[in-house]
Amino acid sequence: MKKNARLLKILKFKECFLFIIEIIPVSIMRFKRLKHRFLDKVHRLKKKILTWSFVIFFVIIIFILMKIQTYQQLCHKFIDDLSAIDVVYTWVNGSDDRFDQSISKYKTNYDITRYDDKNELRFSLRSLEKYAPWVRHVYIVTNGQIPHWLDLSYSKISLITHKELTRHMEILPTFSSSAIETFIHRIPNLSKRFLYLNDDIFLNAELFPEDLYTNSDGVKVYNAWTVPDCATDCPWVYIGDGTCDQHCNIEECQFDGNDCALNDETEENDDRMFDMPEPVFYEVPKINDTTNGSPIRKLKSIKRKTDVLNKGISFKDYIKKSNFTRTFNFTDEKELKDYVEKFNSKQKTKIRTRNINLNVEKNSPESTSDIFMHSLVYTNKLLNRIYGFKSRYVLAHVGFLLDKDIIEEMEKKFSDEILKTAHNRFRSPEDIQFAFLYYNFLMSETINKTVSEIFDEFDSDNSGTLSDREIRTFLTRIYPIPLDWAAVKYAEQVLNNCSKVFFSDSKTQIEYSTLAYERYEDSKMPVISKDLIENCSIFKEAMLSHFAQRNRYKFLVNSKREMHSNFMMLKSNVTDVIISLDKFRRNPKKFNCINDNLDSNMKEENEMVRNLLEDFYISFFPHQSKFELPDHYRNKFLYMEDFEHWKTQKYILLIICYIISAILIGIFTSYLCAYKAKCARKCIELL
Repeated sequence: MKKNARLLKILKFKECFLFIIEIIPVSIMRFKRLKHRFLDKVHRLKKKILTWSFVIFFVIIIFILMKIQTYQQLCHKFIDDLSAIDVVYTWVNGSDDRFDQSISKYKTNYDITRYDDKNELRFSLRSLEKYAPWVRHVYIVTNGQIPHWLDLSYSKISLITHKELTRHMEILPTFSSSAIETFIHRIPNLSKRFLYLNDDIFLNAELFPEDLYTNSDGVKVYNAWTVPDCATDCPWVYIGDGTCDQHCNIEECQFDGNDCALNDETEENDDRMFDMPEPVFYEVPKINDTTNGSPIRKLKSIKRKTDVLNKGISFKDYIKKSNFTRTFNFTDEKELKDYVEKFNSKQKTKIRTRNINLNVEKNSPESTSDIFMHSLVYTNKLLNRIYGFKSRYVLAHVGFLLDKDIIEEMEKKFSDEILKTAHNRFRSPEDIQFAFLYYNFLMSETINKTVSEIFDEFDSDNSGTLSDREIRTFLTRIYPIPLDWAAVKYAEQVLNNCSKVFFSDSKTQIEYSTLAYERYEDSKMPVISKDLIENCSIFKEAMLSHFAQRNRYKFLVNSKREMHSNFMMLKSNVTDVIISLDKFRRNPKKFNCINDNLDSNMKEENEMVRNLLEDFYISFFPHQSKFELPDHYRNKFLYMEDFEHWKTQKYILLIICYIISAILIGIFTSYLCAYKAKCARKCIELL
């Protein structure tokens, strides 16, 4: 039994062994088949991944090429903004039916002639191309309209809508140029400094960047006439001049700059208001002499004379800077009053004479109904509150070179007023005049230098001490020329006394080396270090009072405005228009402005004026510019909304076509890879 059981086990083991031997080759074969299938699938998947990667990469490249149209756009942000100057125009076509429907929703009795387009922009661009070819790029800011003649494919021009620039969509649509001017500086890729032009301004002589800005002088300012009077017989030179003018003591004139409130005080306060230091420093008091008043007060009183009209200073400053005490008896009140009245009369006569001589519209300074004039007065009041009362000038009709950084600083200071103007859908008497505010902000902003910085300016040899020569330079800038020897001796005495006090109180004695050539032979000056000046109150105050306050921005008021600009008010009188246009022909200038003030009731005359204006423009600019389409072409779309919709559809269609093309190329490539052996064999057979 045991043998049989053992034999059975051996037989079963043999059968299992034979079964295993038989099944192993079959399993190996099946494993190889599965392996081949798996590898084949992986290979196919790899091909598909590579193919679709190629397709996606191809589509991305095409999309990037569609977005980047030119090499100039790709490198635009790398161009030096300091040297590049762009031009910004604001434009509207009031003859368009859609514009008429839009404006009628908010105002039915608007003046249609104000928004009428007479092709001024077309000829202004021609003049820009002819006389300012250095301009990098031109931006036209519109409410969405497109000039039918404009070549949108030209690389140097871009059309920007209000929607792209404003941060407050609720203010749109806006029909106020004052509101539009508050956000033109937000144009993407706009140069740091840009030239802002109205479409009614054209060039008629060579314009260079140096006519607008130089590194040494800063921005050029072209003034015209003074800001309109705040009331009848109340020019701004009367306001805040220290003399009470009762007829100007009204809210419109800011209550005479508080002059009448000061006049109602005691006689002692009146005398204090006109307290005048000696204009010339001939006898210098000693440092311990207090009978004649503070010596530093007399130091501060010695300043360089300035022209009253050019600087726009008040009567109070004029009195302080004049030789009043030599001509009049200060104790004679009647004589002082006569002098004040005489001064005011002369000032008013000069201002009126200057206004008449300027080539501006005759009713501009006197018109009380013109919103533009009222907004100028409003802006001037705003400037008075911030920078003090003075007679300011309206800018000439030229292009305005604006700096984005300065505009941002101005927006911080006048944010509420700018926001209020931006929310006015139509022009308002309480709008700010943007360019007028900008240039006066630029000319009024100041910075204060420290004593250390002023000391370094006079320390020309960087020795850390002031030599006798450098002290003399300092004295010539605070005293009249010729320099009185008494002033030199007084300064020497002040510095010696300060040095004794300073070095006796100083715990740590600092050694300063004063070179031999820094001292005159008979000099008694001490070692004048920066620490000594900072601890010498009299000298320190003299430095700060004369040299601390500086202009924050560089600017130069150009006195030759008449050489650079022409202005004409276009009216419905045909004869006057012909005469004015002939004056422009006779004397062309860099900037020429033809403003529009047509009577909407005189349609026949207005049509004739339009034809005369067209003929005038063609006589100077007969040839088309690169900004224009050829004569037999015109834009299919006259609104950016329609144009953008068409461009979107075009891009979508192009992308679909590119994707289909890429798929077909991918399929063909994968087919070629799959059957490359057969293809090679057929090619060999054919050969």
